[in-house]
This record gives sequence, structure tokens and C-alpha cells, in this order.
Amino acid sequence: MIRAIIGMVWLASIVVSCTEIEVTELNLNNPRIKKALEDRKKEFATEHLFNCRRDMVERAGLYVDSLIAEEINYQLSDSIVFPLKPDRPAWPGPIVLKDEAANPLFKEKIILHRDTTIILK
Repeated sequence: MIRAIIGMVWLASIVVSCTEIEVTELNLNNPRIKKALEDRKKEFATEHLFNCRRDMVERAGLYVDSLIAEEINYQLSDSIVFPLKPDRPAWPGPIVLKDEAANPLFKEKIILHRDTTIILK
């Protein structure tokens, strides 16, 4: 039994000594971390540039569409022919009034109060 325990300890020590345990430093001087960071920066920049270009093309398309629609409306309104204004008639001369007093337009007087209307004859 002791031989089996010694054999297992010996086997475990051989396995541990044969496997290489790699200790990584968690700072930017580590080349793996530096490479992963650079790759992530490139991926972010590419994605951001793609999104910006897509948005720019959409906004430019809307602007161009509005310009084209405005030009079409202008061309359509430019082709509509409106008739010319008629010529102004000649001046007939001064208006002469008789010296008589003018007749009233209404025979009865209307008095407006807040709640009632009174018509006087």
C-alpha cells in the first residue's frame, strides 16, 4: 500500500514537472495582451467607420431626394401659364356728389345692451 502511495506521488510530481505552467502578466507589456488590444482597436474603428458611412449615405440620400423633389415641383410650377392681368381702365374723371344730405341706410335704430337688443322705430 505504501508503494502505491509513493508511486502516485512520484507520478504526480512527474506530471507537474512535465507540464509547463505559464504565468501571464496582466499589463500592456505582455505581447499577447498588446496584440489583443490592437486587434480590438482595429475592429472597433472599422465598425465605427462603417456605421458612420452608412448614416452619412442615408442622410445624403434624404437630402438629395428632397432636392430632386423640389426641382420637380419647380419645373411643374414653372410650366403652368397664368393669364395676364387685364389692363387698368381709363380714369373716368372726378366723382361729383350732390349737395344733398345722404339718406340713412337703416330706418330703425339698434341699441345693443349686454343681455338684450332694443330696436327703436
